[in-house]
Amino acid sequence: MLLTPTVPHAPSDVPAHGAYASRSWSAADKGHAAQVSLFDALVGDVVDRLGALGLADDTIVLVTSDNGPHEEGGVNPDLFDSNGPLRGYKRNLYEGGVRVPLVAWGPGRVRTGTSDRPTPLTDLLPTLAELGGAPAPSDVDGLSVAPLLAGGTEAALHDHLYWFRDERGVTSRANAQDKQRATWLAEALRKDRWKAVRFAPVRDHALPDDQWQVELYDLATDIGESSDLASRHPARAAELVALMRSSWEDSYPRAAFGTTLTVPSLAVPGQAFTVTAALANGSSRPWSSAALALRAPTGWTVQAVTPTTAAQLAPGAALTVGWQVTPRAGAPASTPWTLTAEGTALAPGGPVRYEDAGLVTTPPPAPTRDSYLSDLTWIRAVNGWGPVERDTSNGKNAGGDGTPIAFGGTTYAKGLGVHAHSDVAFHLGAVGDRFTALVGIDDFSARQSSAGATRATVYGDDRVLFTSPVLTAAGGPVPVDVDVRGVRVLRLEVADANARTSFDHTSWALARVTVRTGT
Repeated sequence: MLLTPTVPHAPSDVPAHGAYASRSWSAADKGHAAQVSLFDALVGDVVDRLGALGLADDTIVLVTSDNGPHEEGGVNPDLFDSNGPLRGYKRNLYEGGVRVPLVAWGPGRVRTGTSDRPTPLTDLLPTLAELGGAPAPSDVDGLSVAPLLAGGTEAALHDHLYWFRDERGVTSRANAQDKQRATWLAEALRKDRWKAVRFAPVRDHALPDDQWQVELYDLATDIGESSDLASRHPARAAELVALMRSSWEDSYPRAAFGTTLTVPSLAVPGQAFTVTAALANGSSRPWSSAALALRAPTGWTVQAVTPTTAAQLAPGAALTVGWQVTPRAGAPASTPWTLTAEGTALAPGGPVRYEDAGLVTTPPPAPTRDSYLSDLTWIRAVNGWGPVERDTSNGKNAGGDGTPIAFGGTTYAKGLGVHAHSDVAFHLGAVGDRFTALVGIDDFSARQSSAGATRATVYGDDRVLFTSPVLTAAGGPVPVDVDVRGVRVLRLEVADANARTSFDHTSWALARVTVRTGT
């Protein structure tokens, strides 16, 4: 079970300040302390429930955090001395910003004691896999610490640990620790006792090394990172900077692992369509007795068209299966249906099972007259932030309560408000003639920041009909006018174009499809 309470966190909202109500602290500090106590009580409730259910001896509980102490919403982290001797706060790459506790509990399974082994959270996946006897992906940087938890030999150590920060948000204490560089690009790397932190004066990771500001610390003698040794040990600083460069990847495509199901958008009653699934062995050891099966709604027919089993799956190999699926005649329109692929195999640690589900929709009726898309029923709507909004452009709140769609002060009554990554599909049923719209970063997002940048693509039956240039608030919207004759499914996709999704709210204004005369 993954339990992710959002306390302690700003704002310091809490039902009651409890034991801290009479303290002479600010309301934010009282709330923060009460949040910590609530979190502690929650962990206790989980442990108590495990005991009551007789599961404690079969369970390991791990408690950790994502960053050092924060000062948001008026909280004073120094009041609580949350980072102790460590330098820095949330968003700093000094130890106070990135070093957090990892507490492990398991009666008879976790030894009593402490360890100073640096353990990044990327270690948790291979650790949990080993504890559960399951294979782990071979393309992750994590190393299992299961032997350490069990009290055996020390777990394997990382050669080094690397951090990268691209953050525009800033708080006063964190900025002071960074010497007013909290909004600069920053990297940090720890190797053994040495820790390097460097800052780029411009937001360009490709900036030559000699233009970064580099600091070097000896954590063995200076845990508070108070004495910069870069000038005294230039060779050591250069070594760690070189490791920073080698640790950076512009992109990191993951290797396939487990079951992946691919389904079409539409499922027309009585008409067969093709479904494919793959069971991929992304681990480092072979699997045997691999098999794939597909579950469909009652009354649907499923017929495999390729072999569904494989005696062996080598590391990196996959079993791929195709099926012909026919929805039952008379299935109701505008209804999503779930298909589930189940992959099984025998891994070295025992049997494994991986599922993936996909939705297909029996289509709504095709439009009978010229229509705005916001007045039609979509067959699928995926949106990066909140709901897809009809005729509004507010990226945070529910549809209908945002500001009207506007570009450069001009308001448009009809359209769709989305946030990258977004993918909205409509059933045209091959009766459409043209699709027209204006698409761009709308005034709502522009008021938040000028950093938004997206790219819009229009697909007809998965064929690209239109791709926009990079869209920004400064550049304004671009017109869309494409031929959709013969298209059954029209898809509107908006993707992030600059790896800054917070300000990527985009609008399709006057998104409209015309219907061919006589259809």
